[in-house]
Amino acid sequence: MGKHSNKLNTLQYLRAIAALVVVYSHTVTQVPMYEARLLHFGGFGVDIFFVISGFIMVFIARPGDTPRRFLTNRISRVVPLYWAMTLLMAVILLIAPDVFKTAQYDTVVVLKSLFFIPHFSQSYPDMLWPIVAPGWSLNYEMYFYCIFAIALLAPLRHQVWVISAIIAVVYVLATLSQSNHPVSLFLQDAIVFEFVLGMLLAKTWLAGWRVGQWTALSLIVAGFVILLMDLPLPRLVSFGIPSLMVVIGTLNFSMPRIDWMVLLGDSSYALYLWHIFALGLCRKIFPPLLGDSMMGAVLFVVLSLLTCILTSLPVHWYIDNWLLKRERLASFKSAEAAR
Repeated sequence: MGKHSNKLNTLQYLRAIAALVVVYSHTVTQVPMYEARLLHFGGFGVDIFFVISGFIMVFIARPGDTPRRFLTNRISRVVPLYWAMTLLMAVILLIAPDVFKTAQYDTVVVLKSLFFIPHFSQSYPDMLWPIVAPGWSLNYEMYFYCIFAIALLAPLRHQVWVISAIIAVVYVLATLSQSNHPVSLFLQDAIVFEFVLGMLLAKTWLAGWRVGQWTALSLIVAGFVILLMDLPLPRLVSFGIPSLMVVIGTLNFSMPRIDWMVLLGDSSYALYLWHIFALGLCRKIFPPLLGDSMMGAVLFVVLSLLTCILTSLPVHWYIDNWLLKRERLASFKSAEAAR
């Protein structure tokens, strides 16, 4: 356990929780006979991730950062595992098309998924989902990173305002266009302003703003309560604002280091991308063994969550870390060659 954590440990805990609630939200929809018996929540995990992402990008920004260096670092962190999971899904769709109800292999769709181009899902035509469905949030992350990279050309003290202005202008123009093109619909989603909330939090945090332990705990509890209520309001209000409350509380709440929670936080990206593959196996294996009772539904959720966590750890250790090591080594060699 050891020393009390600073902001980094507690944010890792929150990343773990955010990933787990997303996994839960997908688990409860896997089996129709269980779905009606289970509580539905957890989509807000993505909103928490977006606020954290906005915070972290500003928190780690330094004078002298260049767009090229920033994008290289972000791409080397996000792209390798996502491409690996996307190509795995493409192979499954190519050699075993009957595995999924409606999705079929399509080279254009695969390429759009690989290069973060928003498009309508084959399986859910109203959704802007790539073939690895959780990747829709990565499209927004990459959009945010591109804007952040442009803003690095401005002085450090102005960068948050430049990013916020670009996001706002693009959002307004896309909304006024009233276009139903997938890229336009993507840009019309106000969820992107959750990155702005995280950036503004980072500005206040770096300026020295803090709250006490009890206030922090109150923000965490109140934030999660509002998230679980799933209020019938625009997502930025019903999920974005309470996610900000949770992140503020988490940053200011002191906890001892819990190694397994730090590990879950470290592996949250692998869990986020891998879990849909693990759930596919769970859907095939567990229901015939568990029956259709309430207890069977609860056990399905528990066993599926454990399966997703345990199988994501090797993905984190042996695939994600290996890919990151290769990418970072290549980046290092390129930097050395450029000298």
